[in-house]
This record gives sequence, structure tokens and C-alpha cells, in this order.
Amino acid sequence: MTYFLRLRQSLEVHFMKEKDDKNIRLEYWEKTRRKWYNVYFFSGIGINLLLYFTKPYGFDPSGSMFWGSLYGLAIPFTTMFLGVYIHKKAIGL
Repeated sequence: MTYFLRLRQSLEVHFMKEKDDKNIRLEYWEKTRRKWYNVYFFSGIGINLLLYFTKPYGFDPSGSMFWGSLYGLAIPFTTMFLGVYIHKKAIGL
């Protein structure tokens, strides 16, 4: 009987540590969330700059105001949301 009590207590301690670990990661994410949104947004702007300088090789949305603005907004926002999603999955939230 005492074996089962010790097993139950050790399992409770294990799950409490896991819960505390997740809370620590969640608190870290809440503190630094804006920083990571900015990092991934500006990396999307960097991708836009790289695509801008490769114009002669096939990517040239500047012929149309619609396509230029669509690519200019869609690429940074897409990288921001994808980067944040992957980051949250990587830290286990």
C-alpha cells in the first residue's frame, strides 16, 4: 500500500513541476511578446528588401500599385505571424 502512495506522490510532484515550468515559459512569453513580434516583422521587411534587389530575376510587383502594396504588406505580416507561431510551439505554449 505504501508503494502506491509513494508512486502517487511522485506523480503529483512531477505534474506540479511540469505545470510550474509551463507557467514560467508563459510568463516569459508575455514579457517579451512585443519584442518577438517586432523581430519577426522586421525580418519580413528584410525579406522584402532582398526581393526588391532581385528585381531583374523575375520578382517585380512594382508594375501595379495593388500587387506592390499587397506584397509589401503581406510578406512582413506573414513572416511575423508564422515566426510567432513557430516560436510559441518551440517553447511549448
